[in-house]
Formats: sequence, structure tokens, C-alpha cells
Amino acid sequence: MEGLRRSETAELALGALISFIAIMITSTVLAAMMLLIVQTTFSNSHEHSVTQSETLNGIIQVNRFELSAYSNPGNDGLYLVFEFPYILGVVSDTDVVWSLLCGSAFSIQYISGNFDTATQIFDDGLSAVANDFFTGSGMYHIFISTSGVCDISPNTSAELVIAVNGGRTTVIPFDVGSNPHAGMIFI
Repeated sequence: MEGLRRSETAELALGALISFIAIMITSTVLAAMMLLIVQTTFSNSHEHSVTQSETLNGIIQVNRFELSAYSNPGNDGLYLVFEFPYILGVVSDTDVVWSLLCGSAFSIQYISGNFDTATQIFDDGLSAVANDFFTGSGMYHIFISTSGVCDISPNTSAELVIAVNGGRTTVIPFDVGSNPHAGMIFI
């Protein structure tokens, strides 16, 4: 009987050893696969960062956003002061676009354009020929006319969407109070 017991103990120990070896081999294979996945992911992200770094950092930072002209109804205008602090190269003024979304409870209207008329802060903010590229070291401004489509009236809500081609999109929601006036600051 004692010989049988030793045999059962040996079988149990041998089974546990085989299970342990199988678990170790499986763990090693899984660890190797995870390392390969991580290596491939970082390698691909490095390739993408090299090819997209100039415009990927194209984040527009709006420093001032105000109502530059107001009349009820029509002939309203917006004024933006902005910069691109994170771009590495230059961004064309036509690669930056804006859309103003406005409307009532039943319909949405929009007006859009590009930043072709934006100029450096010391220029007039209206001349298309004054500035063709934005750099990371400049401060710029632009006047946007909303007449004809988006009438800014009292108690209106709207959104200004600014997108950089190949970069980021910025959405600026704003509410016009009950007493809008030229010089009213949204940001």
C-alpha cells in the first residue's frame, strides 16, 4: 500500500510540474507577443509623428473674440485676435478656415470663409495681400463679417468653428446677451 501511495504522490508532483512548465511557456509566448505589439505601435507612431508634426500641432489659440460691429438687423461683425503657438513650420492662411453656425429653433444657418484677410496684429486685419502664412511666433487678427446670413441679435446663441487643414479644430460657443453692442467680449 505504501508503494502505491508514493506512486500517487509522484504522479501528482509530475502533473504539477508539467502544468507549471506549460504555464511558464504560455506566459513567455504571451509576453513576447505583447512586447512585439508595443514595439510596433511605438514604431508606427514615430513614423506618423515625423510626417505630420508640422501641421498636427496646428492648434489655434484665440486670445480675443468680440463683437466688432452691431446693428439690428444685419451688418454685424466679429473680431478675433489669435496665434499658433505650437506649430513647427508655417501654415498657409487659406489652410485655416472658419464657419459661424447660427440659427433659430427650427433651422441652422452658417457662413464660412478662410483666414486670407488675417494680418499681423500691427496691420489692419482686412488686407488679403499683407500676410500669406502664419508662424508660431506671430500674433494675428481678423475681422469677420456676418451680414447676409447670420444676424447677431439679442439672446442669440451661436458657434464659431475654426479648423486648420491637417491640424486641429476649435469650437467656440458664444451667447449674445439681451443688450448686444460693438465691443462686447466673448473671450
